Amino acid sequence: MTIRNNTEKWVFIFFVSLVSVGGSLLLTWIAAPDGLNPDSLVPAIGVPLMIAPVVSLWFAGMMLRIQELNRQLEHLVRHDQMTSLLTRRAFFDNFEELGMKNSGSILVADIDRFKTINDTYGHQIGDRVIREVASILKARSKPDGFAARFGGEEFVSFYPGECIQHAEIRAETIRAAVESQTIQVSGRELSFTLSIGVEFFDGSRPLDQVLHAADEALYEAKREGRNRVVRQTAQSDDNETR
Repeated sequence: MTIRNNTEKWVFIFFVSLVSVGGSLLLTWIAAPDGLNPDSLVPAIGVPLMIAPVVSLWFAGMMLRIQELNRQLEHLVRHDQMTSLLTRRAFFDNFEELGMKNSGSILVADIDRFKTINDTYGHQIGDRVIREVASILKARSKPDGFAARFGGEEFVSFYPGECIQHAEIRAETIRAAVESQTIQVSGRELSFTLSIGVEFFDGSRPLDQVLHAADEALYEAKREGRNRVVRQTAQSDDNETR
């Protein structure tokens, strides 16, 4: 049995109290020599009405608290602690829930020269950079897309029903937003950039293959000088009419 909200809590209390009164009346009718009469009726109703609501209120509160703790635990399991983006596993779970017949665009993004940022400014600044990028990805994924941190400075986003041309435009807005973002480090502004690979998923290939193709597009962006968006050429040509 689960109690998920306050409405269910009060329904539970009412139901338990009603059953308690009914059970008390039945036992009194069976056990009392004279059956139900005014003298036995008052305690038969009054006692359970004093005890049942208190006990059921306590029990419902505990169940509601357990439910809330379970929700918090599920959130912790499914979300990256640093960025609040989905974890790698939760990304695949979300994707499976949509069904393999679903189509849409995938973005694989990586912070440029992140090791240099870490080595120069320290891991605390590196973490701030990761959080800033994650915040932009999360905001640009609304309302129906979702983003995940796959590890380190790498991120993956999926946009259901979005053609690769629109995804490329979206990726460019993400890249530009990251490029314009700065953080204060010892009185100076630190800027950073993002390289993004874009690929289209239509169900004809396994997700792993599509992610690999998007990853190849990402590394092409790195080879071309970083801070740019590249979409997988062959797949882009296939989807020109989408």
